[in-house]
Amino acid sequence: MAEFEAQRGMPADADTVFAVVSDLDRLSQWMPGPVDVQLTGDGEVHADVEPRGVDADGLVRVRPEQLRVEWGHAPDYAGWLQVEHADPGRSSVVLHLSFLGDQPETHGGEPAAEVQQWLDDGLGRLENLVAQG
Repeated sequence: MAEFEAQRGMPADADTVFAVVSDLDRLSQWMPGPVDVQLTGDGEVHADVEPRGVDADGLVRVRPEQLRVEWGHAPDYAGWLQVEHADPGRSSVVLHLSFLGDQPETHGGEPAAEVQQWLDDGLGRLENLVAQG
């Protein structure tokens, strides 16, 4: 098992940021480049991660009362994104991934470093998207 996490301040309040991340039709606007996630149904997504040969269906749940989005592909993978309140007009986002199987990411090295970079890239894209309004 391997856990990855990244956090970043956002230039907008928590409700504004959550409106972006909870709009599942906008996933491609802020997800890191190697990750392609498409909404396929109510609470269902299809993920394609070309560098890893991942082509899988999963579930996603939006929890507005918690400003949280959760997703996963049982039994190998789960993740969540939490938007947190900060100073007026600002917020913070925590992005967390858990690899629960025997994927390359669970063994460290370059695959693990790439996942951490993808988290940072995704949060950077989200920050830019939120800043554009």
